[in-house]
Amino acid sequence: MQQKKQRVAKKACDLVSQCIEKHAQVVGFELGGSYAKGTWLPEKADIDIFVKFNKKTSEKDFRNIGTKIGFQSLKKHKPYTRHAEHPFVEAVIDGTRVNIVPCYDVSKGEWQSATDRSIYHTKFMSQKLSNSLKGEVRILKKFFLHIDVYGAEIAKEGFSGYVSEVLISYFGSFEKTIKKISELKKGQVIGKSTKKFDSPVVIIDPVDNNRNLGTAISMDNLGKFVLASRAFLKKPSKKFFKKPISKRIMKNNDKIVVVQFR
Repeated sequence: MQQKKQRVAKKACDLVSQCIEKHAQVVGFELGGSYAKGTWLPEKADIDIFVKFNKKTSEKDFRNIGTKIGFQSLKKHKPYTRHAEHPFVEAVIDGTRVNIVPCYDVSKGEWQSATDRSIYHTKFMSQKLSNSLKGEVRILKKFFLHIDVYGAEIAKEGFSGYVSEVLISYFGSFEKTIKKISELKKGQVIGKSTKKFDSPVVIIDPVDNNRNLGTAISMDNLGKFVLASRAFLKKPSKKFFKKPISKRIMKNNDKIVVVQFR
C-alpha cells in the first residue's frame, strides 16, 4: 500500500511540475494532507498537492490558473472540480484520489486564502507527531469513521483529518483524547488563544491561534463523539472500529441532540 501511494504521489507531482512551468504566477508546489504527514488511512488515503502562487496574484488569476493547472495535470484521469472557499481539482489515479489545490505562498499569519495554512499544518505535524503518535491519530480517525462523524465537508460537518491530528497532538493518545471528550463541558477550549469563540467546543488551530477548528463541527456530530467516547470508556471493544457501531450505540439522532455537556 505504501509503495503504491508513493508511486501515485510521484506521478502526480511530476504532472504538476510540468504544468506549473508555463505560469509565472506559480512559485512551486508541495505535498500536503495526511499522506505527507503519515497519518492516512488505507480507505481515506488522499494525496493533496498544494500549488503555491505568488502572494501578489489576483484572486481571479488564483482561481482560474489554479483550476487550469489542476485540469491540465490530471487530464488523462477524468478530473473534476470540487468547491471549498476556492475551487480545486480532483481525480483518481490508480485507485487513489489526488487533489490539486491552489494556495498563496505567504508567511505564517499573513493568510490570503483558507488553504494557505495547509502547508504550515503539514510542517507542524511532521515535527510534532512521532511514529507512535501517528498511530494514535489513525486510531482516532478510525473511531471517527465508524461512528459516522469523519469528514470536513460542509454537508458532513464532522471531524477532519487535521482535527484528529490536533486532538492527538494536544492530548497525547487516543485514550486520553476520548477521556477528555467524555468529560467535555459546553464551550470548552482545547488549546490556547486570547480570542473568544462561540461554539459548542473550541479547538484552537496550533498554526493560527485566532482560528477555531470547532466552528465546522455540528452539535449533532459532537454529541455522537461524546456518547461514543463515554460508551468506549465504559466497555472498550474492537467493535467501536467496525462499521455497525454507529447503529448500535446511537440508534437515532433524537438521543444525540439532547446530550448534556457537563
